[in-house]
Amino acid sequence: MIEFFTILFIEYASPEYDMAPTASVIYATEEHCQEVLDKGFADPIYDHLMKLYGNDIMMYCHVTDEVSKLVRPKLRPNNLQGGD
Repeated sequence: MIEFFTILFIEYASPEYDMAPTASVIYATEEHCQEVLDKGFADPIYDHLMKLYGNDIMMYCHVTDEVSKLVRPKLRPNNLQGGD
């Protein structure tokens, strides 16, 4: 099984900036990032940004191409010894 680093992005619009400000947090797996969204852990920062800049906010998980964990099958003990 292969796991990939996943980034939680929070993008919002601000009339003070030409470019949309972005906040991000890197997680080792997509599951960890999705848990933040599903359980509402990021809601306080989301709500705070909404009060400051309005409701033009987007929060999402983006899976990268960078491998965070590569699990390879292990040989059985008898294969290591050249067993039957």
